[in-house]
Amino acid sequence: MWGQPCSVIAPHFGEEPCIQGHNGSGSVFFSGCNLRCVFCQNHDIAHQRSGFDLTPEELAEWYIKLQDVGMAHNINLVTPEHVVPQVVLSILHARELGLRLPIVYNTSAFDSLDSLDLLDGLVDIYLPDFKVWTKATSKRLLKVENYASAAMESIKKMYAQVGDLCFTPDGLAKRGVLVRHLVMPGKEDEGQEIMRWLGGNISRDIFVNIMEQYHPDAHVGKPTKPSKTSSSFGISKERSITEPGAGPSSPILARYSEINRPVSKQEVSVVRSAAEDAGIWRFCDPVRHDGFNI
Repeated sequence: MWGQPCSVIAPHFGEEPCIQGHNGSGSVFFSGCNLRCVFCQNHDIAHQRSGFDLTPEELAEWYIKLQDVGMAHNINLVTPEHVVPQVVLSILHARELGLRLPIVYNTSAFDSLDSLDLLDGLVDIYLPDFKVWTKATSKRLLKVENYASAAMESIKKMYAQVGDLCFTPDGLAKRGVLVRHLVMPGKEDEGQEIMRWLGGNISRDIFVNIMEQYHPDAHVGKPTKPSKTSSSFGISKERSITEPGAGPSSPILARYSEINRPVSKQEVSVVRSAAEDAGIWRFCDPVRHDGFNI
């Protein structure tokens, strides 16, 4: 049986509180991705093949270890879009071995609808990103042209399968959709459109995490020297930066300079306000007390 490359398998504490709980989310980070986001914060895993190959049967045994030894609250499949057939087989085998935990499908939302059909009845919690809205931004930053249209169709199908997010009595996510949106520098208008679409086309009860932790990573801000024909191809839009020891004859440009900064509180606030104006009211907010947010 053919396998899939896995980079990390371990309890993970970097998810939403309702996903990670006290014991962590039993996360499987698959190597590779069907997008090439220039700002990817997992680019060392997503943009190259790394880690080790596991058959579906071997992967199922890891699910059981995360359940019985790691005491994880769920099985969290991170960036699985390109290995869905193998993932399906692993879940089916794990159930035969005694898997009882919810399955979290942690995705960019650039999914095949046929793949989502295969997952129907197997996934309990869909955790899709909705990254950007316009074709121009998608092409420049994700390296695909049809991201938003694919994400819309994918999230519709996810919601049809599992509905709004619901919880156990102790506050852990049990079933449903949780949509993430990472606010991008200067892209708050796109975030607003995404929130309006979610509220108007999915549900005003959709659970949303509006994330503000963007920081330049991967290719963003890396220096590049312009070619002689750079201005003809629009490369001149990149911002010049100073390199120590560089003379005036060797200008250095920062790649993707328009997103080479953190987001501002104002940009995040604008997206949040758009969500509230769209009728969305369920947000992943920080706790207002000293206890756990579950």
